[in-house]
Amino acid sequence: MRDKHSLFMAEGRKSVADTIGYFEPEAIIAVKGADIPDSWLSADCFFDVTPERMAKISTLSTPPEVLAVYRILNSNGKIPPPKADELYLLLDEVQDPGNLGTIIRTAHWFGIKRIYCSQTTADLYNPKTVQSTMGSLGRVDVIYCDLKELIEANPEMPVYGTLLNGENIYKAPLGNHGFIIMGNEGRGISEALRRKVTSPLLIPPYDAKDHSESLNVAIATAVTLSQFRSHLS
Repeated sequence: MRDKHSLFMAEGRKSVADTIGYFEPEAIIAVKGADIPDSWLSADCFFDVTPERMAKISTLSTPPEVLAVYRILNSNGKIPPPKADELYLLLDEVQDPGNLGTIIRTAHWFGIKRIYCSQTTADLYNPKTVQSTMGSLGRVDVIYCDLKELIEANPEMPVYGTLLNGENIYKAPLGNHGFIIMGNEGRGISEALRRKVTSPLLIPPYDAKDHSESLNVAIATAVTLSQFRSHLS
């Protein structure tokens, strides 16, 4: 549906409520008798279905009472340039849709207005991504592009990245603008982008002798953004 018709679904009352003002609905589908807002019921694209039919439409193991089918926003292939005074996330091959959705939600919380993703990062409109954003989809601009070209086109922007040889993030000087690269779940930041990092950072474990192999990329993003924003408070 996403590739062929440029459509995606938001499932559940909260997901629909949080996205309906940001995307154009092609259909609002609810189980017959569901208690939903009158504005949804009166929409020209409203349809009511049986619980059995909803179970066939939904991608969730427990089908919701309502879902919406939206048209994907058309970016016209244009890559908006970064502003010199803002922070941006760059996601390098983040594979898990749940991680991507959680990162978008986290970015929204910390006031990040745009995320640039590598072409191999998970699909923004994957059902798991949409569900994991918890309503932040549409609040954060997500652009897929060549990250190396983006960095090279903006040489004035500091480039931060979480690397094992980085400076302790709790002691490092952090700015209020630049690119923050978060890497793949298993491999971290790719070699091509590592070479572009001007300010390597490390999130150190509390106990250097006893810790897990690594942090989940969404958790690492939350820790990193929290530290950047704490410098502005």
